[in-house]
Amino acid sequence: MNDTTNIDVHLKSFAEAFVLPQRKEKWITLLSQRPENIISEASKLFNYLDHNYIEQNDQLKNVVSHQSTGVYYDFKHQPKCVSLKDALEEEKDNDAIFSIEPGTLVIYFNHEGWNFVCKN
Repeated sequence: MNDTTNIDVHLKSFAEAFVLPQRKEKWITLLSQRPENIISEASKLFNYLDHNYIEQNDQLKNVVSHQSTGVYYDFKHQPKCVSLKDALEEEKDNDAIFSIEPGTLVIYFNHEGWNFVCKN
């Protein structure tokens, strides 16, 4: 799953499914190209999510098993395939995306310690 094509599908699908229409193209581009300055944009992403599809679930109860794998991207390092357990260990104090099912089920980690489940 760590191949670039699969990772790109996860990230593009996240933007297509969960980012507001007026910001969708910008985020598709940012998540596809992953420029160095994306970290400065990352803190704004939460404001551009379509809140009709997200629910705060800080404990991540009844989402998926901690052994489930997905694409983890913290806007600082290259995205990679990890388990939810590993993503939870990495996400401390960072905004990050953990895409489990492209465009269907994603966890958005907020740097304030809040977790949001994005479901479509």
